[in-house]
Amino acid sequence: MDLNDRVREIEVEMAQHEAQCEERWKTTFNRLQDIEDVLKKLENRIITASGSIIIFLAGVIITLLMK
Repeated sequence: MDLNDRVREIEVEMAQHEAQCEERWKTTFNRLQDIEDVLKKLENRIITASGSIIIFLAGVIITLLMK
């Protein structure tokens, strides 16, 4: 095998490698976006639950102070 054949072989291997890496990065970014979406939902639920607890406890304190 001469040098030109080896260079062509390496170029083909690199092109295949680049295609595989590109697909892996797309998959990774899609999974990261899904994780971010789930975290946003969890954050919203925590904020809602915290607000409800604060309002409930404030109501209890006000009720106790009014007696």
